[in-house]
Amino acid sequence: MDLPSIVDTLLDEVWFELTFLLVVSLFASFIFARFGQPKVIAYIVVGVVIGFVFREIGLITLGDSGEEETLPEVVMLLAQLGSIVLLFMIGLECDLKEIYTKRSILIAAGGVIIPWIAGYIIADLFGYGTDAIFIGATLVATSVAVTASVISEIGMIGTPVAYAIVGAAVVDDILGMVVLAISRGLTEGNLDAVGLVLLLVGAVAFVVLGAWLGSHFLTKLVFMVQVSGYKRKLPQSGFVLALAIAMLYSLIAEVIQISAIVGAFVAGTVFAGSALRDGILKGMQYLEALFVPLFFVSLGIAVNLEGIADALLFGLVLTAVAIVTKVVGCGLPARATGMSWWDSMAIGVGMTPRLEIALVIAYVGLSNGIIDSEIYSVVVFMGLATALVAPSMLRRSLRRGGHALLSS
Repeated sequence: MDLPSIVDTLLDEVWFELTFLLVVSLFASFIFARFGQPKVIAYIVVGVVIGFVFREIGLITLGDSGEEETLPEVVMLLAQLGSIVLLFMIGLECDLKEIYTKRSILIAAGGVIIPWIAGYIIADLFGYGTDAIFIGATLVATSVAVTASVISEIGMIGTPVAYAIVGAAVVDDILGMVVLAISRGLTEGNLDAVGLVLLLVGAVAFVVLGAWLGSHFLTKLVFMVQVSGYKRKLPQSGFVLALAIAMLYSLIAEVIQISAIVGAFVAGTVFAGSALRDGILKGMQYLEALFVPLFFVSLGIAVNLEGIADALLFGLVLTAVAIVTKVVGCGLPARATGMSWWDSMAIGVGMTPRLEIALVIAYVGLSNGIIDSEIYSVVVFMGLATALVAPSMLRRSLRRGGHALLSS
């Protein structure tokens, strides 16, 4: 077998691609850490570079369906697992009663209404017609994964600012699915009021009932399994069951048409007050090191720089609008509820990143013929740009507010 054949064989192997992505993301995190930047930025940038190089040498092509073939399905599945692992871990460090407060709901509402309206107006001014409604919808949902990752990395989990940001971001994601249903119905001319009400009721019921049942029954069940397993020299029994419950919550969240990561987060908050919390968190840290990089790298690989170049001006304007509307829409309600100006600014900035939910909304629009590939590329650009800009802005706002951060 000649060298080109060997190379082609390696590139077709899932195990090689997993090895390659993990090693590259590891080295990238070291390099970015040297300059005081969060790991999440390293992963996304590496993904963009890999995606560009792969397209140039023909490793990313168009499949039979006309959609781009990026990473193998197995790798993408593991990447999705990474997002679930991350949000479950963040949930483990959050007090549920501190998350779902009047403040979080007000911040989330401001962060939904203002970006949606502003996004629609800007897209309409650029001549996107009925697509403008859908484009506005992509500005609604905050990336819980990006924001929570940065907050955790700088040691702010457990503070009032962190509770407000994460709580509002989770509420944002739920409202984002409602906005998706409204926008899709308005764009296609068949808004289903009954379906919309069922979606909203189902989302609220899932969060409330999931948290109550979990904290009153499932935590006790996991503790009993852990004690029984320990006696039988199966010390990981409780951890395995807790992880299975996280997957179950993620499944239920998907079934009722909200994001799986919201389900994982709710499952994490269930075990936040458990006596087994520290042990579960320790086990999850190893899964995080493996799967979370795959999640962020895969989002970067999905970017098509050529598609973005076709509508660069609109992409830049939309990104600016995305940042300003979240800072204003979330910052003002935070200030109105008694937080300081700099903490309010930090909350607005912390709500700025748009990635996974924005990309889900954009993909739904693309796959249903509501928007074209150009608009999709612009939304991806906006999501990545806000995710890259927000961490440094968040650090600066928190320092100005007098907070001591773990990382510089």
